[in-house]
Amino acid sequence: MNPSDLPEVAQLARQLGYPVDVREIENRFSLISDNSDYALFVAKTDENKAVGWIQINREPKSLLISDYADVAALVVDENYRGKGIGKLLLQEIEKWARQNKIKQIRLRSNSKRTDAHRFYLREGYQISKLANIFMKNCDCSITAGV
Repeated sequence: MNPSDLPEVAQLARQLGYPVDVREIENRFSLISDNSDYALFVAKTDENKAVGWIQINREPKSLLISDYADVAALVVDENYRGKGIGKLLLQEIEKWARQNKIKQIRLRSNSKRTDAHRFYLREGYQISKLANIFMKNCDCSITAGV
């Protein structure tokens, strides 16, 4: 992935259900693109149109689990799905993981994305557990009195 891909990357993120401004993507990209703990790959047509992308992150060492990487995003343009693009993108991150001696790749997929689940199972990924994700927004502008 390179900076010229980012407008199409943002467009594809919207298809995945993550409406993000191109400037936000550019800012985030600038923070991680030179960091070896992250890898970003884009699939393009012969006409140089981005039709899919994937991001993988090496996760920090933990006392509980061995070294692994997390697929932060995988999206293929809805007009190009079923053509092997997702498989090629997964192969790229798997190659990256092997080169970086990462033993395991993890990914999360929304429970309603049943087509994606079938795809991941076909590609050799297994459901390891079901979990809930809890979130809380933090207002960083408020300081607590001590």
